[in-house]
Amino acid sequence: MAQIEYNLYRAKMIRPKQGVLFCVNDTSEKLFLRALQERPSIEMRRNYIWHIGNISMLTESQGYFSIGRTTLTTLAQFDDQSGDFIDVPGENSPYTQVIFDSSIGVLAISKKPLLAPTTKGLASALERLLQSTKIVFENEIDVEISIIPDPTNFLEHVYAAFAVKKFSATFTGPNPFDADEYFQKPLSVYAKAADASGGKTTIAGEELNKDVVVSVAKSTAATGNKASARIQEKQGETCITVNMLGDPVKMIYEEEDHDVKIVLRDMLDKYRRVRG
Repeated sequence: MAQIEYNLYRAKMIRPKQGVLFCVNDTSEKLFLRALQERPSIEMRRNYIWHIGNISMLTESQGYFSIGRTTLTTLAQFDDQSGDFIDVPGENSPYTQVIFDSSIGVLAISKKPLLAPTTKGLASALERLLQSTKIVFENEIDVEISIIPDPTNFLEHVYAAFAVKKFSATFTGPNPFDADEYFQKPLSVYAKAADASGGKTTIAGEELNKDVVVSVAKSTAATGNKASARIQEKQGETCITVNMLGDPVKMIYEEEDHDVKIVLRDMLDKYRRVRG
């Protein structure tokens, strides 16, 4: 029985520090939707043209669309009239589905090996498609489609450790709405003030507060960023490094049970679990 796998990603529309003359003041949510509605197509490799299409809205901010690739190829056919085999131009257009909630910038991308070995390749193509749109180009917006990593294993290591000695996390600016108060918000403001697209910072101590580390780690995962920690598993042991890079959060369905509204509900539930 065939299965369909979705992976969770975070879409970020990052504005420049200096506003472009006559730039629009739309929210990130509206910028994403306006870019989507342009239905962009770009040739990423010779004869490999990627597209966005089949856009359907379920609410003002939630919906789904297709991303796919048209490949120009040559098809071998038999011509009944001439009795010969002939080569004729043709197209192959596999596609897959993306479900979204633009109000929080969360996406669920359906895996399609025929298009890309992993959904990271699809996310990269989607990022380039949105980056090519008129609304994004004219307002000098940077588009980022980042994985929402599953933080479970990382958090288990932190909770079980005798001591957390060091914690590092990446950040981008400006801050997403759900960034934590300790780390993501102030540092994303710092990044914006410095005209930086993002950065990484580290804190260290004999025994870091695990509750704060966990809170920032969850926010880091939910906002599509990366984290690592230097931990001492047991007293007297050598410290080890654990990383929260990993694979994106997964959702798997039997093909016959596949329903867009169920996937949307599960996507939001998974996101809330990551965010805590």
